Amino acid sequence: MEKSQETKNMLAVLATAFMSFVGILTETSLNVTFPTMMKQFGVSLDVVQWTTTGYLLMIAIIMICSSYLNERFTARELFIVSCSGFIIGSLISAVAPDFPLLLLGRLISAFGAGLSIPLMFNLIVEIMPRPKWGLYMGIAGLVVAMAPTLGPAFGGAVNYYLNWRYIFIIVIIFAAIVFIAGIFVIKKYHEVKKNSFDWLGFIILALAFITLTLGVNQISHGFKSWALWGLLISSFLLFYIFTMWSKKSQRKLLDLEVFKQRAFVYGALAYFLLQFINIGTSFVLPNYVQIVGHQSSLIGGLILLPGSIIAGLLNPLFGSIYDRVGAKIPLYLGGILMTISCLLFALFGLDLTIMMLIIFYGILMLGHRMAFSNTMAEALKLQSGHLRADATAVCQTSQQLAGSVGTTIMASIMAIWQNKGGASYAILTAHGSQAAFYFTFALGIIILFCYFKMFDLEKVIVQ
Repeated sequence: MEKSQETKNMLAVLATAFMSFVGILTETSLNVTFPTMMKQFGVSLDVVQWTTTGYLLMIAIIMICSSYLNERFTARELFIVSCSGFIIGSLISAVAPDFPLLLLGRLISAFGAGLSIPLMFNLIVEIMPRPKWGLYMGIAGLVVAMAPTLGPAFGGAVNYYLNWRYIFIIVIIFAAIVFIAGIFVIKKYHEVKKNSFDWLGFIILALAFITLTLGVNQISHGFKSWALWGLLISSFLLFYIFTMWSKKSQRKLLDLEVFKQRAFVYGALAYFLLQFINIGTSFVLPNYVQIVGHQSSLIGGLILLPGSIIAGLLNPLFGSIYDRVGAKIPLYLGGILMTISCLLFALFGLDLTIMMLIIFYGILMLGHRMAFSNTMAEALKLQSGHLRADATAVCQTSQQLAGSVGTTIMASIMAIWQNKGGASYAILTAHGSQAAFYFTFALGIIILFCYFKMFDLEKVIVQ
């Protein structure tokens, strides 16, 4: 009977995992279709990129509420709303006659994706046995990390052979199948708590995320831009106001007590930076291949495929290694591989061949898969049971915010070089890409430092 229940729980986790996969797949699938959509809708690159940045930002905003929603509603209810929102939004995007309606559809579908991803992680820590967390976190990490890197290959192939609207049609069909299967296996796993929602805190934090993303979007205009500093200062003020408000508010949104555990803070920061590098790289490389290498959008997407598949299939293995030998080996080794890969991209940034791109990206993906889900598992382990849902919300919100901010910053670094003039657009793009990779190399060093501090603080906790 116990084995049967575990099998049902596993199917429930897999249903949310497949739904999350579909939602995350579309994060980056439109990146390689931007030139086509720019011509069709008559908009600039700065405008069309919001189909990705806005999507990620909306997911991050919805994830703010995931801890509250996990207590207030059953897993079944959240799954139904998640699937419905994603399908409706994708349908609007598929038939959109103009860009504003396309963007609206993207934001609605992001609402559904923003519900499904934390639901997957919450189910793992709620209904799966603790000794198997590493394995199931590995499966979940495979979904979260592999889907956005498969996005460019998926989008490039569909756009090349059909057109970009079929991206949405295909994911609608897949999401509908997952929805029908999921409603039969996902149940009510805990009693709901009808807590009051902190609407004011939610609005303040959402505005902080929006102003932060808009602020870093101004980097391409130079560091003397008043809009850049005005928006960034506004964002930091809003974060401070939210912190002060949360100490006074009696309503449920996010328990900031999770940040009192310093080891968790370092783990969450490393988790953020891992996804920043992952999404940022998957944005830069397809553009590098098309602009510098003069290849098609199909090739621009496919170069990410070998590394993503090989490393992705090994992800559950990396979770099992975590279960058997602990966190130090997969986290340190994964962080080192990612850092080395970023350095190789930077050193050869002006003359990267297709084969070099595939090999370097494969190294980066191996490191990312080895470290990503295991970083979250280690960070959550440091929190007490009643704070794990809040800790999950923090990690998942930061992961999506990392994708949004990472795409924007990497695009801005490239744009600074592209706007300099004095050379061809392809050469300027190569220099901009090289600068972006030196930036990710620096982030890799910071990730390794975060691991060192997290493990050092863990010793104090154990004592």
